[in-house]
Amino acid sequence: MGLMAGTSVYGISTVLNLKKEESEHFAEMLLAQPVSRIKLMSGYLIIAYAGSAVILLVLGASVGWGWGYSSGDMSLVSKAIVMSLTKIPSVWVIIGITSLLYGWMPRISAVLSWVLLGLFIVTEMLWEAGIVGWSAMELTPFGYAHYSIPVNELSALSLSLLVLLSITFTLVGLAGFKNRNII
Repeated sequence: MGLMAGTSVYGISTVLNLKKEESEHFAEMLLAQPVSRIKLMSGYLIIAYAGSAVILLVLGASVGWGWGYSSGDMSLVSKAIVMSLTKIPSVWVIIGITSLLYGWMPRISAVLSWVLLGLFIVTEMLWEAGIVGWSAMELTPFGYAHYSIPVNELSALSLSLLVLLSITFTLVGLAGFKNRNII
């Protein structure tokens, strides 16, 4: 969960950098040029999506290399990389939610994004403590690529649906940003 939560922080921060640019009137200057709103927001989203995938890949390779080196079994490198790559859809859903909130509710998007991530993390902690059941974890994107589920038992359908959900959230967020006033 630490990998997903930490990388989600990166994703949220990256998307919300556009809010900072907008509030400091830098976005206005960019949009006065031949740059569309979609291109402006897409630039931040590409960095958030690609950056989060690269971070998870590098972390997986690093952990795998350390694990493999210390145990003498370098086949663990590929296992750790695959495990970290399965976390990407969950993080992408968080990025998609943030873009949706920013596109439609820019003034409260930061608060809502951080509160949602906090709720997902608290749900994980409550599950770890045995206070809530697995059904509560399934209400979060983290429950579908959880470390307690062996990689070979992860549902490809669930991970694919998470990717589709993140794409949908992102497209809805882009539509909202395209049609609203700059704050």
